[in-house]
Amino acid sequence: MKSNRKKYTKRERVAEALNHREPDRVPCDLTIEPGIYRKLCEYLSLPFKPNWWDDWNHAYPDPLVLDKLGVDVYHLLLKETPAGFTIEKNTFRDAWGVRKDKLQLPEGGSMYTLVDYPLKDAQSVADIESYPWPKPEEVVDVSGLEAEARTLYNETDFALTATFGGNVFERAHYLRGMETFLVDLMVEPELAGAVMDRILGIQMEVDRLVLRACGKYLTYMRFRGEDLGTQTGQLISTELFLGMVRPRLEKEWKTAKKRFKEQNPDGKISVHSCGAVFDLVGHFIDMGADILNPVQSSAHGMNTKALKERYGSRISFHGAIDTQNVLHAGTQEEVRDEVRKRILDLAPGGGYICAPSHNIQTGMPVENVMAMYEAIREFGLYPLLA
Repeated sequence: MKSNRKKYTKRERVAEALNHREPDRVPCDLTIEPGIYRKLCEYLSLPFKPNWWDDWNHAYPDPLVLDKLGVDVYHLLLKETPAGFTIEKNTFRDAWGVRKDKLQLPEGGSMYTLVDYPLKDAQSVADIESYPWPKPEEVVDVSGLEAEARTLYNETDFALTATFGGNVFERAHYLRGMETFLVDLMVEPELAGAVMDRILGIQMEVDRLVLRACGKYLTYMRFRGEDLGTQTGQLISTELFLGMVRPRLEKEWKTAKKRFKEQNPDGKISVHSCGAVFDLVGHFIDMGADILNPVQSSAHGMNTKALKERYGSRISFHGAIDTQNVLHAGTQEEVRDEVRKRILDLAPGGGYICAPSHNIQTGMPVENVMAMYEAIREFGLYPLLA
């Protein structure tokens, strides 16, 4: 069935959906790892650009690939890794002093994993204060960013986004170690707060630098991850979240949102948490979130229909196509069924960018990736067919 609605540019389509209206079709995004991205490029007979990725295992696809799949969003790659960083490098320390080593994956490809926590032995707030914290300019290099964003904005119709800032809760346990930091939250709250506060101050300046450079060209901005959920439940209690974490995240989210809207009055902010966070979504909304990513639909309680019914008038959703089971091990028909279900659950009335529930990962069949984007084009036309 063909839609009778007017056709939108990619940028218009995303903006319309994020304003909780129905464009011509459901917009979509591509988040993918370098290993499978290489195979996708080969499948599409398009060039693979190996420097277009970051150390968190995100590839940044070329516009030719995005156009081939019908993707509406282009992710700007920020300079946040050490000079000379390439896909071949085996180990390095990031600007925060955290060492990462390359881990070869059994399915092929690789990823970087944290192997050293430089604040693991800190015993006091004084130890935290004396740590050689990076300057915001060392965390992100915005040279050339404005020109690149302006060119993409003027010469393409992609909705532009960029991922930066955030990482206050997560960055704290990268520096302290997960177990140590979770204990800190319970028994050393002053120390835990000191770590988060130092991170927060730096990240808010990172936000300012990036938004000043390219905010007026972004349809939405994405905060780096604050994973607060596991496969089966919240990583910390709601009480601990409200007492220790929410005040800090809310300060950053609302400040960045205010700055962003000064550049783009219709700009939206996207927050990231994997896992089972259904009961935290209302708090995210109150804290200023406009978009929830990645909607891990396979986690406990993350029922997409229930999410839409409870929160869908106040927040948009990005993601939800199951990468753990369906894209990884399902048939192409199961992929089609998955896409159809998530669109029917999340897309009525707008408020949905269809995308994988996390990066498309090395080891997934390229044919399933193609089936996903074909199904989005088939089932995503407005008005939706039940």
